[in-house]
Amino acid sequence: MSFRDLKLILVPTDFGLTSERALEVAIDLGRLTRASLEILHVNSEAIWVVPPPGDVMVSPVDVGEALAESAARLEAVVARVREAGLTCSGSSEVGRTDAEIVEYARKRQAGMIVVGSHARHGLSHAIMGSVAEKVVRHAPCPVLVVPPVEEPVPVLRPDDETPAIELGVPFGQPA
Repeated sequence: MSFRDLKLILVPTDFGLTSERALEVAIDLGRLTRASLEILHVNSEAIWVVPPPGDVMVSPVDVGEALAESAARLEAVVARVREAGLTCSGSSEVGRTDAEIVEYARKRQAGMIVVGSHARHGLSHAIMGSVAEKVVRHAPCPVLVVPPVEEPVPVLRPDDETPAIELGVPFGQPA
């Protein structure tokens, strides 16, 4: 894959902080490559876990209000990307988040998926799983996983005179 050939970047969102960070990265990537962005929000189905020998069953629940709210939020994200000067569209699906993202990327022939990671671990990872991890495993295209960052990360360049934090010496100088 060449970045010159990148035409469509799929950006799944749950409207949280990690999705916000992934969107910023996707906007930068879109500017560099002149690719269009497509924002995807997946509304989860209401499901119930049934004890063995059952599995999972979908429950008919009125989600009209939740769908209307997510549609309004999706339009706001799309408008923000357009204000940044990029071609952008948005879509909303209903289903299992990771499966819908992968299927949507396949259907739209996305050149890349930029997804935020909550970086869950331990018990919360075991219970909730990782959407980003599942997307990476099954995606039909490259996936850029953007980790959450709580503090700004210093960016050092070879011509930067700022001392290296870990070493206590100027960048490029022997330790």
